[in-house]
Amino acid sequence: MSRRSIRVALLLCDTPLPAVVAESGTYLNIFTRWLESALESYPDSDIAQNTQVVVDGYDVVDKHEYPPESTLRAGSPNSYDVVMLTGSKHTAHDLANPFIPPLIEFVRHVGTSPDTHHVKLVGICFGHQIISIAMGGECVRGDNGWEIGVYGNELTREGRYWWTGDVEGQGGEEKIFVEQMHRDHVPSLPPGFTLLGRTPRYAVHSMVKLHPSSTPTRPVAQILTIQGHPEFTPSVVSHIVDARSAMGIFDDAATKEARRRLGGKDGSGGEGYGRVGWAVWRMMLGK
Repeated sequence: MSRRSIRVALLLCDTPLPAVVAESGTYLNIFTRWLESALESYPDSDIAQNTQVVVDGYDVVDKHEYPPESTLRAGSPNSYDVVMLTGSKHTAHDLANPFIPPLIEFVRHVGTSPDTHHVKLVGICFGHQIISIAMGGECVRGDNGWEIGVYGNELTREGRYWWTGDVEGQGGEEKIFVEQMHRDHVPSLPPGFTLLGRTPRYAVHSMVKLHPSSTPTRPVAQILTIQGHPEFTPSVVSHIVDARSAMGIFDDAATKEARRRLGGKDGSGGEGYGRVGWAVWRMMLGK
């Protein structure tokens, strides 16, 4: 098997808290570590040993950085296979925030232009919400409160295909468990998307849009999103809970529930570094 490189343009939509940076680094560090770790433990050892990931970060908030158009063209030197959006403390539907409209427009371009159909889009939390808006959907403030810590995502039939594959996990084939940090949510699917996961509180936790070349016997994803944070560890979530509790963003009840949930079933968190991370890799590797 020949060695393959997957090049990821990571749109950095926030800067982590100082306590998170001190312990885990920037979001470029955190996402690179997550992708490398999930690849290292990937169930197919040939893929794990013969694939490498290159992650370039673009500060879309303060520097308004974006991948050059030339890197989004198929066959160009150093062209990207994937554009991935991180989470953020910012509000995706706050169009008065100066970095939000250009971000939405860039994502819309990548997601709809025939020239960039070869580029996969992956959205994490805030990224999931931005992709929804860019592709004709919505993001709104949630009426059912915060989801913080590890929650089980109930999977649809399509969700079981994309998120679990043939790999057994904490929730069997029915659920995946992922660290959460959100109240805003996507209330309904954008046009052309398929629902993959939900929780009792919020209806759209994950969605997919198939590539134009996809067939029933050979489905290929062009866009994959998840509301949760597969890249987060319990320690990262704990630092955010501490800070937001001290600021009064989380009340006592929300803080207590968050701390109860942040370790998940066994204290190690969700399945982000296991089969959820592997599922993201399967999507990115799809041709």
